[in-house]
Amino acid sequence: MKRIVFVLLALVVGVAAQAAAEPAFQADPAQVVLDKKAEVHLKGTGFPAGLEVAILLVSHDGVTSDIGFALEPEPKADEAGDWAVVWKCGRFVSKKLVKAGTYTLKAADPDYNVLAETTVTFVPGK
Repeated sequence: MKRIVFVLLALVVGVAAQAAAEPAFQADPAQVVLDKKAEVHLKGTGFPAGLEVAILLVSHDGVTSDIGFALEPEPKADEAGDWAVVWKCGRFVSKKLVKAGTYTLKAADPDYNVLAETTVTFVPGK
């Protein structure tokens, strides 16, 4: 009986730890008008405390780029595992690095191991 209780307890603790450890990543707005002053607010929750987060943009042709130079401030998880930055993506628009369409953004550790991802859609201006 003690063995069954121990196994069940281990399963419950393992599932709870796994659920608490899932990082989440989101972009706001999720739909951005192509404009030289465009900005996207990015935030993450559930990341390891103190982690310096790399944000990667995946283009339509599959090329992945670190966009850290265009983020303010540099993303770093606080004690609770949360972080928030602004991506000033106007330069990407003016240089035609982003065009109308949906792009994947990935949040990764400093070794580029992806921890979470989200999407952002760029739409033509009026």
